[in-house]
Amino acid sequence: MSQAKVKEGKPLIKEVFKGVIFALIFTLLAVLIFALIIKFAQLGGSVIKPVNQFIKVAGIFVGCFFSLSGSKGLLKGLLVGLISVIVTFLVFALISGSISFGISLLWDLLFGTAIGGISGIISVNLKK
Repeated sequence: MSQAKVKEGKPLIKEVFKGVIFALIFTLLAVLIFALIIKFAQLGGSVIKPVNQFIKVAGIFVGCFFSLSGSKGLLKGLLVGLISVIVTFLVFALISGSISFGISLLWDLLFGTAIGGISGIISVNLKK
């Protein structure tokens, strides 16, 4: 493996890792704030799923926007989206004390990966 390829790989991994961390922090804070809003505003259960989807999308976009630059926005964004969904799923499974695999997890993985790809493209092109 040439020296140039090794140097190219490090920033990609570093950017993706930073993106996942930003996405996770944003998602955790947004869910906490939303939980407080639900508690005090006594919102119905019908708003929870759409708001959670929005929080996931926003978290992935924030992760991509604040960490990705240069080129390969699609690849980096896809990785941020996919890994963010997996890490967020695991963190919330640990918090709730239960883990369940189902078709909704598969949809979340596909949706999060797609949103990550789109967010990655937008993010790197906004910074040019």
